[in-house]
Amino acid sequence: MKSYLSIDAGGTFLKSAVLSSEGEIFRESVFSVESFSGGTKEKIFGAFTKIILKGLDFADDKGMELRGVGVAFPGPFDIEKAIPLMQHKFQSIYGINLRDVFYKMSGLPENIPIKFIHDANAVLAGELWKGNAKEFSNAAVVTLGTGLGFALAEEGKLLCNSVGGPFMSIFQLPYKEGILEDYVSKRGFIKIYQELNSKINCNGLEVSDIGKLANNGDENSIWTFQKAGEILGESLKDILVEQKIECLLFGGQISRSFSYMKEPLQKVLKNVSSLKKINVVKSIDYAALWGALNTVLYNE
Repeated sequence: MKSYLSIDAGGTFLKSAVLSSEGEIFRESVFSVESFSGGTKEKIFGAFTKIILKGLDFADDKGMELRGVGVAFPGPFDIEKAIPLMQHKFQSIYGINLRDVFYKMSGLPENIPIKFIHDANAVLAGELWKGNAKEFSNAAVVTLGTGLGFALAEEGKLLCNSVGGPFMSIFQLPYKEGILEDYVSKRGFIKIYQELNSKINCNGLEVSDIGKLANNGDENSIWTFQKAGEILGESLKDILVEQKIECLLFGGQISRSFSYMKEPLQKVLKNVSSLKKINVVKSIDYAALWGALNTVLYNE
């Protein structure tokens, strides 16, 4: 059986799985390891080596023929050259050809292709293929996590910039005294919550903690997500109109609390005539893995 290894490189964890060419995920192959994105290149490469070898061992044990490796990686990233260009995470591997390193450190035969895709593009590619965007031509995805990602598709195809990343970036869009990412990434959600709970010590607070409080009916927590949804709607409205977006999806770990953001988003975006669907991605866990696989299959 043909199989493929997909890797989703996050700032906190690397996640991987072995998949079939049809996108079936072999659940017992799902594996994660700390990414050490702020660490030395030795630690980062050690994590990647571990996760690649884990996938190779699984395929070998099951008698599968490994046909390719797909990697969803945060940007900026030069997709063709396989070179990370980030200054805010994975700094110690800036400018290094990851494809060459992965072959060398894992012993992966060079006849097995390693393909890269920007992580936001990977989420949208996965949703276009296997998820909630597959019935739409013009779609967009927002990824909410440590940072703020955004990807667009037109006529079912990803729109990319000159180095293969997302065609349009929204994290630096001006918003109030700063940029949009200051208000609707991890630090933004926590900032909104802190302003509502000035007497509470929020050191060490995670957005997932706010989500749990919202699930238990805490009004300030619910309002935090509602306010973030309103901010996103205001900031995205003109882009959605210009790009004639029919389907707007949300991914990333923070989107696990999307239900609290949905209503204010719909309210702000109700006059975007092209928009038919606003929802969370079909799989927060696996969309990027599907997208990473898809980029390998596309290039076969």
